[in-house]
Amino acid sequence: MDVLTDVLSFVVEHDPVHAKWLNTISYLENCGARKIAACEHPTLVREEVLKHASEEFRHAHYLKSQINKVFSIPIPDYSLSNLIGGVSTLNYLNALDLKTSRYLSQEVGLSRYGVREVAYLLVTYAIEVRAEIFYPLYDEVLRKRQSKVAVKSILLEEKEHLNEMREGIGKLERGFEHADQICRMEEVLY
Repeated sequence: MDVLTDVLSFVVEHDPVHAKWLNTISYLENCGARKIAACEHPTLVREEVLKHASEEFRHAHYLKSQINKVFSIPIPDYSLSNLIGGVSTLNYLNALDLKTSRYLSQEVGLSRYGVREVAYLLVTYAIEVRAEIFYPLYDEVLRKRQSKVAVKSILLEEKEHLNEMREGIGKLERGFEHADQICRMEEVLY
């Protein structure tokens, strides 16, 4: 935690870096929303999945809109030069999704559709576990530095998403065993 707090402190103290940071986490929220939408069944779409995707898209937009609070030069897109972390950031969620899908297919033996459904739960769970660590620290640093940027509303919704994923994983056979495996994969990618 201390290393992450130090990194976040550095980021918040340097406006051009902070702007890129906001763009980067906006990208990750947007990527998550697109992944949620991509794993939906064409017709059997549950309301909570729609809600989750819409909230992630809203988080992406909100973070993007916060950039002008710390930097006067707009960051128009998510091109590589506008993100922190380079190619690793661009591929982070895709890599986790791919590793999870392979695990579910090869180790668990799920069908193609089963993989998609369960991968959504497990990947989202791992990301929400990461968010549960990240957003409170970021919020704390922002408040200590009296930044104009705020993430409190995102923090609260991410907690709700994590609880929803826990509930879904609890219904799976060996669900939390699989979730722990995916969280270890995410840790390596992180």
